[in-house]
Amino acid sequence: MIKYQSPEVSKKAKEIMARDKKVMFGAHTRTDEIPLVIDHAQGAQVTDVNGRNYLDFGAGFAVVGTGHCHPEVITAVNEQIRKLIHISGSDFYYTQQIELAEKLAQITPGDFEKRVYFGSSGAEAVEASLKIARYFTRRPRMVSFLGAFHGRTFAGMTMSGSKKVQRAHFSSLIPEVYHIPYPYCYRCVFGQKYPDCISHDYKGVPLIHCLSYLADVIFERLINPDDVSLIMLEPIQGEGGYIVPPKEFLPALRKMADEHGIVLIFDEIQSGLGRTGRWFACDHVGIAPDITLIAKAIASGFPMSATVGKAELMDPAVDSRAWVPGCHGSTFGGNPVICAAASASLKIIEQELIDNAAKVGGYLKEQLNEMMARHKIIGEVRGLGLMLGIELVADRATKDFFPPQVTRAGKNIKEVITGECFKRGLILYGAGISSLRMSPPLMIMKDDAEAALKILDEVITDVEGQLS
Repeated sequence: MIKYQSPEVSKKAKEIMARDKKVMFGAHTRTDEIPLVIDHAQGAQVTDVNGRNYLDFGAGFAVVGTGHCHPEVITAVNEQIRKLIHISGSDFYYTQQIELAEKLAQITPGDFEKRVYFGSSGAEAVEASLKIARYFTRRPRMVSFLGAFHGRTFAGMTMSGSKKVQRAHFSSLIPEVYHIPYPYCYRCVFGQKYPDCISHDYKGVPLIHCLSYLADVIFERLINPDDVSLIMLEPIQGEGGYIVPPKEFLPALRKMADEHGIVLIFDEIQSGLGRTGRWFACDHVGIAPDITLIAKAIASGFPMSATVGKAELMDPAVDSRAWVPGCHGSTFGGNPVICAAASASLKIIEQELIDNAAKVGGYLKEQLNEMMARHKIIGEVRGLGLMLGIELVADRATKDFFPPQVTRAGKNIKEVITGECFKRGLILYGAGISSLRMSPPLMIMKDDAEAALKILDEVITDVEGQLS
């Protein structure tokens, strides 16, 4: 057993937590290992109510891409607040919403005419995309992936395949959704090894084994692909463990979708907007979806999402099969103040942060790989840009998981490492079954990366010392 105690909580923090417990709902996913009671934040630094600073390598689950409280975002919001705070964008016109939609149509993948729907959360974008695809195709069936996380609404829960707690006791969910394995090559459920798993071509495109399962089993034995309205996936799985699929994955899905008239939806809610060193993760392989889902970093912490799709899918003036006025809408979607925050955020990301994410992320990954060579409990380092995953293993040769409880208090290995990092001033999140994720603000510098690496190396060294 590893000797570990959860971080101490100050008297002031305990008082605030007690007040919170009396009024806030009980399904929060807070943890004793990151007992952060925050006062303020700036850039990549978070300060708690006792004045202690932490280096934030979670960025509010990849939301504050430009960093906490970026001055240009604050200026844009303050200027807009003085002019117009709200009037429903579903019913009236204002340039802030139009200009933002024009920019999103420009930067999202796909050289085709697009339309944009604004919501207030990633889950809203997921909901909208299901309605768009099912209305357009008039087909009932949908395909998603194990390990996926698409939100906590009924559509989000239905399409997700991450944790049973997110779906338990909420039945019945939306029917006719089929989950297939995501190409988690480090732990292939089929026992295959990439690239040996490329068994054959699909219409001239190489097919990895997990997608041959979709083409040769699901589409042959369970469902007719001509009954499928959509395939939804994350080009890099987020909560599932920051898993990067092989380069053959997206092209094969694109080919299948085209072959059967299926709407292909990329959930870029966590992986988009510069996080991987490109505007979108799918840009790394040059494959465009029919619909791109955007949220998290779009407005630097203000609640917004965007569903960006082919014009024919979303506009009956372009194609009569598209949804008609009144089929969907949002009171707060495209709020002028949040549009101002989003436009400022995209400008900052484009001018400064995409290249920085690639550069600093490349340095981080290189150093993490060197750390892996020194530490036997790191099984794999993966990711692109500043979306990096670290797989933890009890045995690198066998890839065995750690036991669910590695301390006398019943903590798992992710909790131990994130808790010890927090004690030393680093905020780091877990992901998947046994992985850590690094998703800092895109504005971090090399010295921030070095500080985080130093803390993580120290923590893993201490943990390994107890295992030998």
